[in-house]
Amino acid sequence: MLRIPADHWLLTLRTVLAAWLALFLSMRLDLYQPAWAIMAVMIVTLQPVMFTGGTPPLGIIIGRSLARLFGTLFGSIVGLVLIVLTGQQPMLYLLCAGAWLAFCLYWVMLEQDEHIGYVMMLSGYTSTLVSLTAIGTDVNNIWSVAQGRFSETVLGIGCALVVHVAIAPRFGSRALPEALSEFLSCAAGETLSTLDAARPRETRDASSTMLLGHYQQFQKLRGLTRLETRRLSHFIPALDRFASDSLALLTAVRELETALDYLRECDDGDVWLEQLKRQAIPLLQAIQAAPDGMPGERLPLSDFDWDEDAVAPRSRARAELVRQRLGEVLGLLQHGRRLRHALDDPASAKVRTLPWSRRSRTTHNEHFVARYNAFRLFIAFELLGQFWIHSGWHSGYLAMMLLGVFTMLFAKAPNPAAVVYQFMWGTIAAVILGGVLLFLVLPVINGFPLLAIAIGIPIAIGTLMTPHPRVAAMGLAGAITMMTLLNLHSTYTFSPVSYINGGLASIIGTVAAMFTYALLRQRSPAERIETLMAAYWRGLGRLLREPSLPNRARLESRLYDRLGRLIALGGSDRALREAVDLHALALCVWRIRRQRDDIGPLRTELEAWLADIGERLVARRHHDPAVWRELADQALAWVQRLYRETRLPIATIGEFAMLSHLMRDAPGIEFENAVDANAPPTVTGEARHAD
Repeated sequence: MLRIPADHWLLTLRTVLAAWLALFLSMRLDLYQPAWAIMAVMIVTLQPVMFTGGTPPLGIIIGRSLARLFGTLFGSIVGLVLIVLTGQQPMLYLLCAGAWLAFCLYWVMLEQDEHIGYVMMLSGYTSTLVSLTAIGTDVNNIWSVAQGRFSETVLGIGCALVVHVAIAPRFGSRALPEALSEFLSCAAGETLSTLDAARPRETRDASSTMLLGHYQQFQKLRGLTRLETRRLSHFIPALDRFASDSLALLTAVRELETALDYLRECDDGDVWLEQLKRQAIPLLQAIQAAPDGMPGERLPLSDFDWDEDAVAPRSRARAELVRQRLGEVLGLLQHGRRLRHALDDPASAKVRTLPWSRRSRTTHNEHFVARYNAFRLFIAFELLGQFWIHSGWHSGYLAMMLLGVFTMLFAKAPNPAAVVYQFMWGTIAAVILGGVLLFLVLPVINGFPLLAIAIGIPIAIGTLMTPHPRVAAMGLAGAITMMTLLNLHSTYTFSPVSYINGGLASIIGTVAAMFTYALLRQRSPAERIETLMAAYWRGLGRLLREPSLPNRARLESRLYDRLGRLIALGGSDRALREAVDLHALALCVWRIRRQRDDIGPLRTELEAWLADIGERLVARRHHDPAVWRELADQALAWVQRLYRETRLPIATIGEFAMLSHLMRDAPGIEFENAVDANAPPTVTGEARHAD
């Protein structure tokens, strides 16, 4: 008992009290099935716990509750329509219900908004719960089933919200300002370390991972402001905008490191770097020490005052590149500081300087993953349905219900078969415990208090199990299965055969979901990486070849989404470094294409060279480091050639130098090697050529 944290005991208290309240009201109002109200309480409360490991913030509870409300409403309507149109034709019902489930799952896999995805998930499996319950009991009673399912779900949601608000609510958005402060302070400290001295790659990778962690914490808390507090509601567009800009900050710091490495190779590099340090270090130190301090005016870095005849073109190009990248970092940090100060002082005049328009988001949808998940759910639903219909197994509808629920709930999990395996053991335990309650406990109790205690004990056990990852699924599975089997509203009748059939059906439905995931396996992370990398190369090829340039915000949004998936699938510091390099490469190409008008008479030749690179990248599935070195040498030759064009802006030459440096590091090789496990290790970061 002492090993269980107080937070878990408090969570258990909330869950049990909400379940008791839902049970009392549903029985008092004579609703169709009180167990459904208890199930709604537990799913709203415990499903987020599986992912947070403790009491979830109130914003998550509110968001899930609203999504569950609308999802249950839409699912109940679809369930009614399915029965009205196909209730007398089992084969047609299987096709229509399976197609609706597959469609909802396809949408869930592609939808980036968590709440909309949850609505579609609920719409999918609630429709089967309503229609299958009507088929398994009495089709003529479909209206009562749909109405009862919706009304009791609403009651359970309301009880869960009331209890969570009344008893020690946890507001995650209150930690948002501190999370933003930590991110800004870490980014400023990372920039200071980069300016101070060159660091080993391992140190850089570890620092980038830590900075990404602070960003992810800020991003998670930012999503709670919409639902938890009205004080910050008018900051939501600015928060959304900075969420995108802060990702640009990660890449800008990485590009600054690369630019500094090459400036330090120049004999006079320290001279120009010291000029930048004198301007930037005081501001960076102030942001690191007090990210919530009073923001000052935007600090533009002064242009270099040099004699172009006395300073070598290579030094000028590299110094200007550092100035641009450092200016981008400072601008993003100052933007973040204004936002951080505004969160504490909404009346500040600085609030008016914040952006109030949301940046458009463009995602890379993995349609192949969504199609495959929808296909395997449809096949499993049809096969189990055929067995149910042709075997004459009356309780088979319960197996169909749990197959639909479990395949929808965990389609996005990294290893859904393992999660459903835990659910199988939770289902078995719930069947045994439910039998004890139904046949040994309920017959000897009388009155609501004893019934509440009898129901509260297994609910408390399941709640205490859920925060622990190893047994989390067992706790939630036990809650779902037990509430599915228990009929708390009907008069007790001794019918062990019916209960055993229902319990076996629940276990078989869970096993069917597990076998669906185990036999029809999803694409491996390596295969998904291969597909994502192919999409990246196609996008980069279009960026290199097409005359029109995309909007930078749109380009970055698509890159962040795709490369974020690569980081999640790669799962290492090296994956993060590789993704940042790929992002930097795309932005560098975009800058060069944007400056093509400054190239003058060389524009046609330059664009032909870039288009050729695009064709070569798209034509290959795997890119040899030797090819990247060849392209880097070509970019270096362009740099040498552009040095002799005295009328060209020095910033344009610096972008070509950056492109050469990025290419020489062979971006994408780590991910491509991860696809082929038998490929020999590739050494990247070859000795760089001086330009």
